[in-house]
Amino acid sequence: MRRKIRQRNEIYGRRLVLLVCLSIFVTLSSGCASLHKKFVRKKKENKEEQAFIPVLDPVDYPARSVSPEERYRYNYSLWKVWQRDLVQKIDSRGSDKNQKYLVGQIIVQLEEMKKWINDTRKQELSGLIAAWRDVLVLYDQPAALRSSFTVKRKVESAAKDVREKFNPETAKGFLVSPR
Repeated sequence: MRRKIRQRNEIYGRRLVLLVCLSIFVTLSSGCASLHKKFVRKKKENKEEQAFIPVLDPVDYPARSVSPEERYRYNYSLWKVWQRDLVQKIDSRGSDKNQKYLVGQIIVQLEEMKKWINDTRKQELSGLIAAWRDVLVLYDQPAALRSSFTVKRKVESAAKDVREKFNPETAKGFLVSPR
């Protein structure tokens, strides 16, 4: 019985191999013109159709006008975000590189706020920027020698001064246009 099954399997196997070989031969001999067309790059059509059409009447848009109050408020809100992120990084013991970057961004926002206030307030803000630069100097020490409590205390002290003296509600009286 097993012998008959084996002979039958061999016959089916031979027929299958013969059928596969025959189909490969037929495919190769007839050619694949449609397959060939599929992978051959076609020549570009007329370039005149793809010509550039110029704009004849350009529209000049007016410059966006931003009031000094809006600009100051924007920089103040960015300062608050950077300051909040810094306090969170100090609490979670984030990397020194990230904390230095955040202090740098705080200083950038304070410098931008400085452009929008009068000269007497600029001197006060310059003093606060110096306090933030002192915080940045603290990061020159190795992390093992630097107290995160001291850094956080200085950050919160400088932030409190900025919030009290330079929030947008109290800044309305000393805003000017930038030069």
